[in-house]
Amino acid sequence: MPLWLRRSLITLAVLAAVLVAALAWLAASFDANRYKGLLIDWMRENKARTLVIDGPIGLAVFPRIEVRLSKVRLSEHRRSDEFMALEEATLAVQVMPLLRQQLVIDRVAARGVRVVYTRDAQGRRNIDDLLAPAPPAAKEGAASAPPKALTFDISAVELKDLQATVKDVPLGLAGRFTVQELSTGRLADGAESPLRFVGQAALTEPALNASVDLSGQLKLSLPSGAPASVALSKLQLALRGDGFKVKQLDARVSGALAYDGASGALRADDLELKVSGERLGMTLKDTKLELGTLRFEPAQRALQLDKLDLKLAGRSANNAVNATLVWPRLEVKGDALEGSALKGSASVKGAQSLQLEFESQAPSGSFERIRVPGVKIAVKGSGDGRSVSGEARADLTLAPQPLAVALDALNLRLAFTDPALAPVNLALQGQAKASAKDASWRLDGAINEQKFSASGKADLDRPVPRVQAEARFAALDLTRFVTPPAAGAKPAADAPAGKTPIDLGGLKALDGTFSLRATSLVYPPYRVADAALDATLAAGTLRVSQLSGRAWSGRFTAQATAQAAAQPSEQRIALKLDASDVNVAQLLTDVAQFKKLEGTGRVTADITTRGASIDAFKQQLGGKAALQLHDGAVRGINLAKVLRQWRSAVTLNKDAVQAASAEEKTDFSEITASFDIKDGVARSNDLSAKSPFVRVGGEGLVDIGRGRVDYLARATVTGTSEGQGGADLEALKGVTVPVQLVGPFEAVDYKVQWSAVSAELLKGAAKKALSDRAKGALGGLLGGGAAAPAASGASAPTPKEQLKEKATEQLKKLFGR
Repeated sequence: MPLWLRRSLITLAVLAAVLVAALAWLAASFDANRYKGLLIDWMRENKARTLVIDGPIGLAVFPRIEVRLSKVRLSEHRRSDEFMALEEATLAVQVMPLLRQQLVIDRVAARGVRVVYTRDAQGRRNIDDLLAPAPPAAKEGAASAPPKALTFDISAVELKDLQATVKDVPLGLAGRFTVQELSTGRLADGAESPLRFVGQAALTEPALNASVDLSGQLKLSLPSGAPASVALSKLQLALRGDGFKVKQLDARVSGALAYDGASGALRADDLELKVSGERLGMTLKDTKLELGTLRFEPAQRALQLDKLDLKLAGRSANNAVNATLVWPRLEVKGDALEGSALKGSASVKGAQSLQLEFESQAPSGSFERIRVPGVKIAVKGSGDGRSVSGEARADLTLAPQPLAVALDALNLRLAFTDPALAPVNLALQGQAKASAKDASWRLDGAINEQKFSASGKADLDRPVPRVQAEARFAALDLTRFVTPPAAGAKPAADAPAGKTPIDLGGLKALDGTFSLRATSLVYPPYRVADAALDATLAAGTLRVSQLSGRAWSGRFTAQATAQAAAQPSEQRIALKLDASDVNVAQLLTDVAQFKKLEGTGRVTADITTRGASIDAFKQQLGGKAALQLHDGAVRGINLAKVLRQWRSAVTLNKDAVQAASAEEKTDFSEITASFDIKDGVARSNDLSAKSPFVRVGGEGLVDIGRGRVDYLARATVTGTSEGQGGADLEALKGVTVPVQLVGPFEAVDYKVQWSAVSAELLKGAAKKALSDRAKGALGGLLGGGAAAPAASGASAPTPKEQLKEKATEQLKKLFGR
């Protein structure tokens, strides 16, 4: 052996011995717990976080560096809130590969980990400070070379009892993920490893409470300086629970999936999805989607789809629901496209039946625009005497990247029949398109002979979609869609319609602006000409800035607000109404089924309310209202007829109660009144109604919440005529007759307080007698003569007796005696 070689080997042996001895001494004498303070100080000074290590730190240095931590807590950045905590964690790294710029991790294990992850609307994460690289140390006189990237190799990962609380605003994700078990074999570039994951998702956004069970063979591609790629074969995924608005969800996926991080290519083979669950009253059982092959390579402008087969089976109420879709083949390479036509069907069978058949011609186009021409859907259904039939045709365009769909040359024809309604024929032409970010449409059509146009657009790339829509109708008669009540039918007295819950929460699902115009709008019992509606919807509040038209023989304008709330009882509605030259009888009959008032004039209202039902809205009503009418009438009582009976009523000196009569009414030349409304009760004290023979004032309340009236009207006779009672009413001129209106809206009673009239008549007679006595005495004084002597043998009457006699004579004249 050459001397130089021998000396080299001896030197290496000595160095190896020294290195082994040094490592042995380091392992024996190194106490990692002495560095707790350094770690805590470094975290506080460099990351502005508080680190607490309550357990010991274990360290081994050869043949691998192994660190063991326990009872560790880390705060949020610049806050004391807990960001992460762990009960126990172990990380083992082999020493020798580090010298070759390789990170070989023997084992990653953790137990009892709690972590919080947040990302706000601006994209700021609570881990950004931890991921930020430390600034490189500068060297004088030389530029620092970029570090060489490490390659890594993990022998195994084992995690248990891990919880992650997540709040990601851009993704609309909020809730907690629990990892009961996560284990893998070797994770390295090109290595295939078994993967096992068992966990639970408890999310509030989107609503999801389900268990997750995942297994398969995982293969990673980790090229230096390039995005990673992942492939999962022998995939078995099960998701069970409630989520995605589906109850008792049971979804299972099997097959193989792969994603190329560098090119964005996606591949799926022998993919099968089975779904069971219940949504919107429909129960799905073993609905299946099978896909033989899917290749999506955006960089190569290539898309391949083979053997797409969808079979849906379920039940809705007592109806069986089935659907199928078959698309044997589609292959796109750049501008070259080949494929087969698609075909499918859907049906509902039971008490009501509906059958849909759809098909298309062979697709054409390119990678950017896949055209499926001649899509045809035929519809036929019947049940309970009703029927629908027709078909829709359109050319379908698909854009794979970004995903978008468009319908061109849309042509829809549908015919509806219903025994209780006139036949309805719908014709529609136009176009529509949609993507993940937006949608738009432009349609023209007719409902029977009633033509219309509609257009709009929607911004879907936001947490709450925003819609801008408008529609124009020459005539819109909705009578055809409203079943008229049966002849003689009356609403049940105990019908709980008022207690039906009203939830305005749906207003939170959408933002937007809306416009409607109709030359003629009919929705029984309403008939409106030149109808105009403009409204905005934002953050759960609907604001109607304009609602106007010609109705009830006049015009009206209104503004309204409807506001949703977290608690239905706090929902609010406000309305401002100004109706001029309207027939108030028609208005009150249409709006409130109130038929006691007639006239033409102006009605104004500014009211607000809140609640969760119609009854609550009535009982919480507040605000002001007023009316100014001319040529009006109050139905239910003929005041002139009642007052002509005053002689017999006053003689009895007893109040008379008269039920309202639909045939009786009292005419007035004008009627005005205003109301202050609070807690569902409208109070008025300024009623003024005038006619040629009577003036009516009054005060009282209308309990809207309970549907009752308690109002005292004071009628004063001011003049008479043959038509209104003639001489019979002359004696009541200047007398006030109180009339009490009491009872529910549908059965108001009129109580004439004749006792008060009797007292007023007696008082008036006494005043008349006293006036006559005073005039007689005054006449004697002016004539200068003495009073006539009394008859022989009789004493002269006293003044009191004379006054009583005069009053009696006046009353006899009143009653015609």
